[in-house]
Amino acid sequence: MFISCYNLLQFFPLLYKDSSHEGKHKTNPFTIIRDHQNAGDFLCLIGLPVMLYLSRKKKIAMISLSTLPIGDLTQYDWIAHFQANHDHHLQIDFSTEPELTPQEKSLISPSIQNFQKGEASEGCFLLHCAKRYAGLSHDLEYPEAMKWFVREENRHSAYLRKFMDYHQIPVGRHSFLDDIFRLLRKSGGLRTEIIVLVTAEMIALSYYRALAECIDSPALKSICRQMLKDELPHIVFQSYTLYKLKSYPIENLLRILLMEASMTVVWFCYKNVFRAGDYSYHRLATDCLGYLRQSIKIAENGTNS
Repeated sequence: MFISCYNLLQFFPLLYKDSSHEGKHKTNPFTIIRDHQNAGDFLCLIGLPVMLYLSRKKKIAMISLSTLPIGDLTQYDWIAHFQANHDHHLQIDFSTEPELTPQEKSLISPSIQNFQKGEASEGCFLLHCAKRYAGLSHDLEYPEAMKWFVREENRHSAYLRKFMDYHQIPVGRHSFLDDIFRLLRKSGGLRTEIIVLVTAEMIALSYYRALAECIDSPALKSICRQMLKDELPHIVFQSYTLYKLKSYPIENLLRILLMEASMTVVWFCYKNVFRAGDYSYHRLATDCLGYLRQSIKIAENGTNS
């Protein structure tokens, strides 16, 4: 929340100034939020100081969603996509897996228990909302695609559970973060479900990158690589759903605030894992805001180019 408040104050004169009347201030600053064409630029202004600060210290490659082999989103077959992933799912190899030290188990257990529980959701409310949306929009393939999406998420949970069982890490019984995300997702309809869900998935991208590097585990690295491979298209899938739903004026600002609040809570809960994986809070913020900006552009334009 501090990032957005500080940056809004810092960039308020740029938002308020009317470039067509130099020296005058006639443009309402909040038109940039209402104007969907400018919402991506608005997000860039909010995230820019963090990105500029970080770029002076260390260059970090941002994964671009436009590089994914998806093509025209209006024609893309998501059911076939998820089915292909199901047919070629990961076979975890433990043949060279070393035994984790007590320190390594202590480091990763709280977070991996939470993420494993989060990926295990049956998505009953999400699937109900998807069916209702399909009935109103006549997008009859959408509920089936969403079923396959939930199955893929559950498969991710199974990967983590298999790793946990191998190293005798107990399954988490209760997750404060998971409870919060589930409560937020069920506070509205399909739009709210998707916004909260895709926010969590964008944060998860950074988490799995950090998790892969924080301990020496070939099995965990292979799981995290598979997670990243699967989760990146998820962001496109969910963002395109938001495009079909059509955003309302203040939605993008709410998404920014939700992202900043969520990534900050996740950081404070699991900062030891992030730091062990070479993630500072600034790097996490840069990644999350970068993914969010790409998601907003898809939600606005309906294209991944």
